Amino acid sequence: MKKLFLLPLFLLTLCFTSAAQTKVYAEIVGDEYYSAGKVNVKIVFGNNAQRFAPMLLNENGKKQHFSTMVDAMNHLAMHGWRLENTYVIVDGDLDRVASEYHWIISKEEETLDPQADQSE
Repeated sequence: MKKLFLLPLFLLTLCFTSAAQTKVYAEIVGDEYYSAGKVNVKIVFGNNAQRFAPMLLNENGKKQHFSTMVDAMNHLAMHGWRLENTYVIVDGDLDRVASEYHWIISKEEETLDPQADQSE
């Protein structure tokens, strides 16, 4: 009787351990030049660019434009991304100051085969 109980428990445990969680990181970068008063927002996915590029397209299939960092983060949050950390780089002189904002974001993903990520 114990063997009949342990077999389904073992199979159930095996099913839960085969789907591993992996965290993927990306970065939202915003360049702000005070002389121009304009922000240029870009999203950097690194080696995962092709995989995540479709989420940056609008309903017409064209590249989505984000006018602020918050717009970009709100859009990505709807796709499961979370804010991890932020930092700012300030560069310039007295006449022209430039700031570059960096937001590190992450997303939990299920990997059915943990060995598949290591082979890439």
